Amino acid sequence: MLGKKHGMGKFTWADKSTYLGQFQENNIEGHGKYNWADGREYEGSWINNKMEGRGVFGWPDGRKYEGDYVNDKKEGSGNFYWPDGRKYEGGWKNGK
Repeated sequence: MLGKKHGMGKFTWADKSTYLGQFQENNIEGHGKYNWADGREYEGSWINNKMEGRGVFGWPDGRKYEGDYVNDKKEGSGNFYWPDGRKYEGGWKNGK
């Protein structure tokens, strides 16, 4: 793996977004936490640089999604929470 990110590590992009977690052959892969510069964050499973599997995504305004992802989109079962106390529990398809 000479010259490639592999195993546990932290990477910071020029815009100050960060990822702390597992890498495999230069890709974000495994479990980790990504923090975007705008305050969004995701912690969960990754495959080939995409959110894939179970995870929690949070927005700076207090919204939160806990559930399944496929190819960076909400897919399967999950719960969505709004800061005012509303909650959706159920199925997701293609991010909706």
